[in-house]
Amino acid sequence: MNKKDNKDYSKQQRMKKESYLSLGSFVSLAIFAGLLLSNIGTTSFLVQKQAFGLENQPQSTPFPGMNFAKPIDVWSKNGVLKTTLVADYQAGTIDGKPFTAMLYNGSLPGPTFHVFPGDRIELNLINNLNEPTNLHWHGFHVSPANNSDNIFLEVGPGKTQHYSVYIPKDHPLGTDWYHPHLHGVTYSQVNNGLTGLFIVEGLQKLLPKPLQNITTHTFEMKDFPWDPLFSTTHNMSNTLTGHEKLTVNGEVNPTVNIKSGETQLWRFINMNSESYITVGLSGYKFHIIAEDGYPVWKVRENGTLFLPFGKRFDVLVTGQGNGSIPLRVVNDTYNDHPFGTIVATVHVQGNQNVKPVSLPTTLPPFANSSSISKWKDLSNATIAAHRVLYWKSDDRDWVYTINNQTFDPNRVDEKVKLGTVEEWKLINLDPVQSGNFHPFHLHTNDVQVMSVNGKPYNADGRQDTVMIPTHSTVVIRIPAYDFVGKTVYHCHLLFHEDYGMMGTVEWVK
Repeated sequence: MNKKDNKDYSKQQRMKKESYLSLGSFVSLAIFAGLLLSNIGTTSFLVQKQAFGLENQPQSTPFPGMNFAKPIDVWSKNGVLKTTLVADYQAGTIDGKPFTAMLYNGSLPGPTFHVFPGDRIELNLINNLNEPTNLHWHGFHVSPANNSDNIFLEVGPGKTQHYSVYIPKDHPLGTDWYHPHLHGVTYSQVNNGLTGLFIVEGLQKLLPKPLQNITTHTFEMKDFPWDPLFSTTHNMSNTLTGHEKLTVNGEVNPTVNIKSGETQLWRFINMNSESYITVGLSGYKFHIIAEDGYPVWKVRENGTLFLPFGKRFDVLVTGQGNGSIPLRVVNDTYNDHPFGTIVATVHVQGNQNVKPVSLPTTLPPFANSSSISKWKDLSNATIAAHRVLYWKSDDRDWVYTINNQTFDPNRVDEKVKLGTVEEWKLINLDPVQSGNFHPFHLHTNDVQVMSVNGKPYNADGRQDTVMIPTHSTVVIRIPAYDFVGKTVYHCHLLFHEDYGMMGTVEWVK
């Protein structure tokens, strides 16, 4: 086949996942439900079932032929997180077939880093790959310049890059993550395992005192392996080979223990490059206290969590009853996995009853009084500028554009003045039948959603990933604070990003 034939084949393989993409980056998006009902995709449910399995069995080493290390936790000490990340290959077998992963420090996922507002990160990235890479601190409100969150840095094969990242004292609290962000290789490097969790600690201190020292669990969800054909050919794609497993913290169907009446803090993150996950726990409500590493203004509860790639939720869960309950991919339109796939198994210990504690309905401000105005509701903000961004896809030739342009790192697409608030209108020109939804992601500053298709959106806080449904318009407001420098906004469907759907923004004085 010639290259276009390969792309036609690739498109057929990819159409399944792009047809299941959800209509929003929020938990409650029922207003969009009708948009996806007619677009089922081309990959059969049988293939999905073979790929992920409906009744995954617990096992601590889902890839015994890969000999992955167990992820570790690394905490800052005396205000500094000093550590090293080594990006390297790890060869082995998956289901008896040779496979080569890309890992940080030999584990899937990489180490979990814990920092506090006001801390400093001093990190060496050692690149043992035979291709360049770099790092992005996804969700961090830090400088995009120099050797901080600078995605324009290129760390060549065999090179070491030192990163110094200064976290503001009023930084939002919650779950963030890190991954490569070098244009052209981001999709394949994330697919092959280069991801890790980054937690800005302190969220528990916003809770009522009886809840400030509760047990915490993380759910780092990742499909692995993902699209190995593209990683080797870069012109063909097959994302459902029958060998994929939905992993959580590197395991398949891990167990979580909770006592009846006990409240725990669960941190969810979708670390995939382009597959969506909607999870539910039968009979339970998730009390959402942070989204995208940003504490909410009003705690909301929902029976399911929809997580596009890159999305994070910090939630409170209270055990009830007795016995084992599967945390599952739920039976709704918004997921990229077969309905019923088990994410984890929750063991409720009913013989150890704990007196339940009342859950909060609001949270106090996370910032100090001198900077609290930076993080307030933007509904009544003075708007310094209005911008319109058009998003368009060409799946046949793999060209994805914003305002009819593909990414150029030497071009500045938007200049935003520090201390102002802008309103951006994000318009997805792709028709409903294309299935091309675009999760907008902005670096440095979080955004507030104002409306979707002309209907006001009641935001509970800010976020860094906002879904733009097909043939739809989303209006957001962007505050520019603290940091100058050039960075990017892009579609967080990383295949789209690598093939052009990314623009530059420069924060200026």
